Amino acid sequence: MCHERLILLLVAVAVSIPAVMITRHGVHKDALTGFSVISSPRGFVHVGGDVAHPGMYPLTANLVTTSVIKMAVPLGSLKNLAPQAVASQHLENGDDVRLKIGENGQGTVSIDPIPAAEKIIMGIPLNINAMRVADLMLLPGVGPKTAQRIVEYRQNNGGTMTPEELLNVEGIGEKKYKILKTHF
Repeated sequence: MCHERLILLLVAVAVSIPAVMITRHGVHKDALTGFSVISSPRGFVHVGGDVAHPGMYPLTANLVTTSVIKMAVPLGSLKNLAPQAVASQHLENGDDVRLKIGENGQGTVSIDPIPAAEKIIMGIPLNINAMRVADLMLLPGVGPKTAQRIVEYRQNNGGTMTPEELLNVEGIGEKKYKILKTHF
């Protein structure tokens, strides 16, 4: 009888230890989650120019120009930004923010799209209506002739097109379209 109780006790302990460890791990995991970013990134922006930490920064829901510049740490005293409206401008996935600080502390900001090659590497969706022949040639399976046909199709149809309209371009079939549409 004593041996049966001992065996029963050992079995109970053996079964309980993994349950306790899983529970403790779950508590630890939840505790770390409290310190994570509130919203997940919805893309990336690049910051360069007169900043200590140039590079790619995650784009969250309410990221504005001044916030991303502060994260990149301006080199020198920054008193204000020009143009004035740029300070509170909400950034978009694939924006390239450039800061130039003058001797008087005046910061001049320009916001342009990241080049197509960098967008492809980062997995940032491309704007088919803003791409040039050289940009289109960076896409898999698109050579100079196909790129030129895409640009001509766009020009002949009001200057804009949707990615689905690639199927109307000579040299692009279903197979190539399935690959290309992942970039837009």
